[in-house]
Amino acid sequence: MELEEMLPALKEPGQAVACAQGRQPTRAELRDLEDAIRTLPPQECPVEHHFADGIYGRAMHIPAGTVLTGKVHRFSTLNVLVQGEITVTTPTGMQRLTAPAIFTSPPGCKKAGFAHTDVVWLNVHPTKLRDVAAIESKFIEPEAPALTAGETTCLGA
Repeated sequence: MELEEMLPALKEPGQAVACAQGRQPTRAELRDLEDAIRTLPPQECPVEHHFADGIYGRAMHIPAGTVLTGKVHRFSTLNVLVQGEITVTTPTGMQRLTAPAIFTSPPGCKKAGFAHTDVVWLNVHPTKLRDVAAIESKFIEPEAPALTAGETTCLGA
C-alpha cells in the first residue's frame, strides 16, 4: 500500500485517512508516514496528566487537520476518544471514530491518525507511579527515529 493510498490527508487536508478496511499499516508504512509528517509544519498537541489511585490518564489535545502517529505501547492500552472526530488505527483496522468512543489496543500497537475536528484523546494505564518519565519508561517501547528532539508525536503514552 502506498503512502498516498494510506493518507490522502497529507495532500488534501480535511480528507479522511484511506486505508484498506480491516488492515493495519505495517511498521514500514508507519515510518514512511512519519517521514511525510516531518515535511509538515509542526503542530502543538498539549498534554494533560491525570492521576487517581492506581491509575494514570494521559489526555492529548489534537487540533483539527493534524496527522500524527503514536508511541508503541508495551501492554494493552485503554483508548478513549473524549471529544471530536478522528480516523485512527484500531485493532480492526482504520476507523473513523466520533466521540465518545472507547477501544483497547493490543501490546506492541503503534497508532496513526488524522483529526477531522479538534480532538481530546485519553490513554489510561494501571500504575501507582506519579513520575511521567518513569511511567513512559514502564509503558512505552523506545523507538528510532523520532520526529522532533527525541520524541515521537503520539496519540498516547
